[in-house]
Amino acid sequence: MKSRDVAFVLFPKFSMIALYGALEPLRVANRFAGEVFAWRFVSLAGQPVFASNDIPVSADCALPDLGTPDLALFCTSYDHENALTEPVLAAARKLARRKVVLGGMDTGPFILAEAGVLNGFRATCHWESLPGFRERYPSVQATRALYEIDRERLTCAGGASSIDMMLDWIGRLHGQSLAVTIADQLLHFRLAEGSTEARMPAERRYQTREPRLLAIIRGMEENIEDPLPARTLAELAGISQRHMERLFREELSTSARSLYLHLRLERAERLLTYGDMTVRDAGIACGFSSLAQFSRMFKSRFGRPPSSLGKIRRPTATV
Repeated sequence: MKSRDVAFVLFPKFSMIALYGALEPLRVANRFAGEVFAWRFVSLAGQPVFASNDIPVSADCALPDLGTPDLALFCTSYDHENALTEPVLAAARKLARRKVVLGGMDTGPFILAEAGVLNGFRATCHWESLPGFRERYPSVQATRALYEIDRERLTCAGGASSIDMMLDWIGRLHGQSLAVTIADQLLHFRLAEGSTEARMPAERRYQTREPRLLAIIRGMEENIEDPLPARTLAELAGISQRHMERLFREELSTSARSLYLHLRLERAERLLTYGDMTVRDAGIACGFSSLAQFSRMFKSRFGRPPSSLGKIRRPTATV
């Protein structure tokens, strides 16, 4: 059996954990199933690439010399905007025309979406960049899943989710039994648990199991553009406003208003960082009716004005 050729296309500041999370299942698969996979590292010009932890990875070839692998995984994390250049986008389109299975990890899906090769596909990316991704690429069916495999496209949210994605892909190719064996070897038990949500659940993020508090937080997170009044938030949990405020103070040492403002400003920061919105539009999308108020509160939260999050001019995506 011919080994499937997996090419990891690396860009500066890529996520090392996502890379090795995708690579190790291939290695373990070869241990139990023979040489069913081969892999290589690719960079723009064949040079070593430094991950976000400053560890360099040597490249086997340059992107123009990639050829036709069975799977090409685009690996980025921080500074993914710098990868959205015409040579990179043209390479992604060329691979798509050759029917190569394409993937993106962490913010790697931005490259595929910008190239136009994710249009009509389900896809995911890191939860932090997801709001901007959805705004920027409405033709992509963006989800909050840990990973998505939709026909010839593989995407994952980064971090350890690359393990889940590759286990699923390997299972589809060589059977679920092999995927379970690999997961067991890697001490990775999420395969059996079936966790699909990309972001850590709110109860773990906020260290509370209080169901009424979690219902209110969920209501906040689902109503960013049109913030709910305090009375409505309390009604979501079936309690009074006074009781709601007491719960927030006792469980989270903050007020409901402060947490809601924090969530709205965080969303605005992600939209400006990963999307194409103007400062005014980002403020409106996060429930701020006044640009001056939005700018003042944003600067107070992040130490810089929202206008500091400038955009790189990008080429138009065509397939």
